[in-house]
Amino acid sequence: MTELNIGPDELVRLAFVAHQHYIVGRTRIQIAQDLGLSRFKVGRMLDDAIAGGIVKFEISTPGPLDLGLSLKLKDRFGLKHALAVRTPTEAPETVQEHLGAVAAELLREIATDDDVIGLTAGRTLSAMAGALTTLPHCDVVQLAGVAGPIQETGVEVIRRVSSVASGRPWSIYAPLVVSDPRTAHAIRQQPDMQATFAQFARVTIALVAVGSWSPPDSQMYDNAAISPAQRSSLLEKGVRAEVCATLIDAQGSVVEDIEDSCIAIDTAALRRIPDVIAVAGGEHKTSAIRAALASGLVNSLITDSALAKRLIGE
Repeated sequence: MTELNIGPDELVRLAFVAHQHYIVGRTRIQIAQDLGLSRFKVGRMLDDAIAGGIVKFEISTPGPLDLGLSLKLKDRFGLKHALAVRTPTEAPETVQEHLGAVAAELLREIATDDDVIGLTAGRTLSAMAGALTTLPHCDVVQLAGVAGPIQETGVEVIRRVSSVASGRPWSIYAPLVVSDPRTAHAIRQQPDMQATFAQFARVTIALVAVGSWSPPDSQMYDNAAISPAQRSSLLEKGVRAEVCATLIDAQGSVVEDIEDSCIAIDTAALRRIPDVIAVAGGEHKTSAIRAALASGLVNSLITDSALAKRLIGE
C-alpha cells in the first residue's frame, strides 16, 4: 500500500469517486462528466484510491470452501482440482458429511455424458453418494472389492450413484483381499469379474478413498484376510496408505507384496485414468494423503481445511 501525500480534501474526493464507481456503479465517463474531469483523471484517482488503501478488495467464497487454501493446495501439489472444505470440527462423521457433499457437487459439475465414473468404497464416498441428486447419463464402475460394512461398500456406493446417473452399474461382488494369490486369480477369472475388470480402461473420472495405515484408519488395514504377520511386515516396509488396493509408503512408492491377493484395479490401470480425485480428510489421514499425493496415483484432492493446512505447513 502506498502512502498518499495529499490533503484531506483530496482524500475525500478520492473516496467519493471510489464510492460512486465501486458502490453506486457509475462509469468513469459519468463521474468525469459530473465533476468536470477527464475520464483519464478519474481512472488515475481510482488507481490512487486502491494504492492508498482507500479501496480494499476482499474475495470470499460462499459456502464451505476455503478459496485461498484451495488455491495453495492446487499450486503446491500441481493438482487438477483442489478443494479445501471448512468443517465445524474434525470429528470423523462431520468431516465425512461435508467432504461428501462437496464431492457430490464437483462430480455433478465436471461429469458429462461421455464420462465413465469409477468409485471405491468408504464412509466419505458413501456420504457423497447420498448427497447426489443429479448426474449426466454415465456408466459407473466399482474399482475395488468389498472391505467394510454393507452401507459403505463399493457395491452400495455404485448402486446409489448409478441410480442417480441412470447408467449401467459394474459391480465387484467379491472381497477386497483374499487369503492367497491363487484364490484371487480364480475369482478374477469368473465371467462377471472379467466383465467389470474390462471396464477399468473406460473410466475417465475416479473418486477414491485414501486409507491410512499409520495411524490405522482403513478398512483394508483391518481386513481379516491380511494376517498379523503380513500387516507387521507391510508396516515395517513403510506402508502409510492405500488407494483402491495399492499400498504406498511415505515417499509415494508402491509396495506390491499383496497385490496378487487383491480384487481391485491394479496400479498401472489406476494411473491411466485421466482424473483421479482423492476424497479424504480427518486428523488421522495427513500422512496417508501426503503419501498418496507423492505417489502420483491421484491428481485431485478434496479434503478438510485443517488437513489442508497441515499438508502445506501452515
